[in-house]
Amino acid sequence: MRFSPTVARPAWGLLGVATAVLLLSGCTSTQPAPNPGLKESFHTEISANGSKRFTYALEMTTPLVRGPYTQSPTARSGMVRPQDMPVRQQRGNRSLDFDHALNLKLQETGFCLDGYFVIERSVSPMNGEVRGECREGVKR
Repeated sequence: MRFSPTVARPAWGLLGVATAVLLLSGCTSTQPAPNPGLKESFHTEISANGSKRFTYALEMTTPLVRGPYTQSPTARSGMVRPQDMPVRQQRGNRSLDFDHALNLKLQETGFCLDGYFVIERSVSPMNGEVRGECREGVKR
């Protein structure tokens, strides 16, 4: 029995098209790139007695990063430049932005649904960190 190259060519072409489609579909399902200019970390700990603790840290490596992580929904962007604001007001807005980012992270993860107590808090104009404990414990 003799192998016919004309019969095999369409099968190889179809295999090549199927491979290309699989490769392209794999490329489109990648995660979105993180927000440049921000470093964010969120660590959780659930102890044996059911208490839930977390540490959230956010560092702004670029001074005027804007977006859902750094800007509260009530802030008016573009109206007043930060350098035109009093220093005390800048700190207040930056602190509100950090709290907004923390609340977004807790909402996104579903951690501390009933709120939390602050154990330790350190917020500055370019970064912040909060250690907290959830009001609710682990349901048993």
